[in-house]
Amino acid sequence: MPYCNDVRRYSRSQYRLLTRYFNFRLSVSELGRTDRFLLFLAECEHRHGLGLVQIFKASPRRESIWGNDIDLFIQNPLGTFDWYILQAKVMSFNGAYRDLKVRPDAARQQWDRLLDHEQSFGSKAFYLLYNGRSQRPPVGRAVRADCMGVPSTSELGLGIVEANVVAAIRTNVLTPWQMFYFHHVFPDHIDSIRKLFCCSPINPRSRRQFRREEIDIDGYINAAFLPFDGRELSDDVKEPEVDIDDTVELKEGQAPLRIIVMTGEERG
Repeated sequence: MPYCNDVRRYSRSQYRLLTRYFNFRLSVSELGRTDRFLLFLAECEHRHGLGLVQIFKASPRRESIWGNDIDLFIQNPLGTFDWYILQAKVMSFNGAYRDLKVRPDAARQQWDRLLDHEQSFGSKAFYLLYNGRSQRPPVGRAVRADCMGVPSTSELGLGIVEANVVAAIRTNVLTPWQMFYFHHVFPDHIDSIRKLFCCSPINPRSRRQFRREEIDIDGYINAAFLPFDGRELSDDVKEPEVDIDDTVELKEGQAPLRIIVMTGEERG
């Protein structure tokens, strides 16, 4: 899988970065972490030049009612794509995910809507958890193995947990008023995001398989290939203006961010 080792290094670097914030009891922006992840993927694609990662971005005003922040399509050995939907949450310095809470006024909780998306659109739903070493770190090491073995705890800087697991913990283990902490998923339920990027042949399949031409990108811009050559900006070198059409409505079930990862190994 392209960029596998890059993703592993990035996960570790983000774990170290968040740990530095937590050492001073500082908070971290969820949106900022996701934007930084997109920048990392775009820079990887430009550095390697393989043409295997595409990033499509819609207007930030377009939000999915289903709860998916990111649509991640990863090609598998059959040549089709699995559709993984990701809902991002960032850890606080005390190890809690403050936004992973019950909303009393909501008809359907976020984790329920993510699971509804699986049923309605054939996706596979995960929570993408941005982690560091909190001031209340759990004891022990990661135990869940993927195709590369058991990741180090630092590779959980970008961790993934299946939405059905979060739903079960949030519904059956915690009261509506209790906070959701890292120790509720560590070590038994959390994987590194490297699993999705490095282990496609053995990863859980989405309920439906998608051909490349079925992945809709109408209303998005290709954020990884903006027409800018990297030269320092001056009066003669203007930053490209790329407009996102705010009037275009995304189709039902689509996230404002879509990432397509190709393996380059397609079977006939």
